[in-house]
Amino acid sequence: MKKLRISSSLNLHTAAKEDPVQYIRAGLLFHREAGFDAADCGINLFDLDSDAWHSQVEQVLASTSEIGVPIELCHLPFIDGGGEKDAAYMERFNARMHRAIDVATALGVKYAVMHPNAATMPLKRFDRTAQYDRVMSHLAPFAEHAAQTGLNVVVENMRVFPGAMLSHRYCQDPDELCDIADALGIGVCWDFGHANISGIKQSEGLAYVGKRLKVLHVNDNGGIDDEHIPPFTGNVDWRDAMHGLAEVGFDGLLNYELATNRLPASLRREFAAYIRRAADELISYIE
Repeated sequence: MKKLRISSSLNLHTAAKEDPVQYIRAGLLFHREAGFDAADCGINLFDLDSDAWHSQVEQVLASTSEIGVPIELCHLPFIDGGGEKDAAYMERFNARMHRAIDVATALGVKYAVMHPNAATMPLKRFDRTAQYDRVMSHLAPFAEHAAQTGLNVVVENMRVFPGAMLSHRYCQDPDELCDIADALGIGVCWDFGHANISGIKQSEGLAYVGKRLKVLHVNDNGGIDDEHIPPFTGNVDWRDAMHGLAEVGFDGLLNYELATNRLPASLRREFAAYIRRAADELISYIE
């Protein structure tokens, strides 16, 4: 197994988002300085309500070429919390998703992550077949669009929300996740934090996913809320997790998805240095 390369979402710096092109450029420069090999970009940064994204993509591609840090992963828009929304919301969301697929294709990303539109439900009301049908009807048009443009999309494992006792969310379990991925003919994104909240042993979940695994969201938590904190600051069993990666022969990006909104600007370089060293520690568990 070759040594994994390292990437992160573009939120490690403090540039303002008012100008998304400059925000992304600042993120790429920060990534280069911190020693990351690639970047993960949220497609919501681009103008998904007009054709202005064409110019934005052109400028971003110029920055990636100049700076030497490619945007290899992206996160497509998702419905916060999942579940039923009104018709007007869904019409706008669907339009933005289709435009986001075009943006991601133009950016040349390797994999784009989708969320299944599934809500946390009480177990007594949970109907697996109905939830499968709901997720499939939601994602199938996007997967078809992506296939037509040549974009590789993947579906991410989910988790329940804090305080949701005796509840379930479709695609929190590996078998549900893989049923959707197989039906759509796409790969899987494994979020370690989501799996931890769902009580899934990382190596066993990864073994079930197997070669479907294409993208990682590396983050930690205390097993209750989706905190998006760095490795070794929560209770994820990282040795077991890395053993799972080794067993399935994963050779993609060790990709961070961390919360940084409360991190002072003065500490961000040190924070980046920590997660870079943490990545090396994680990789050492594989070798």
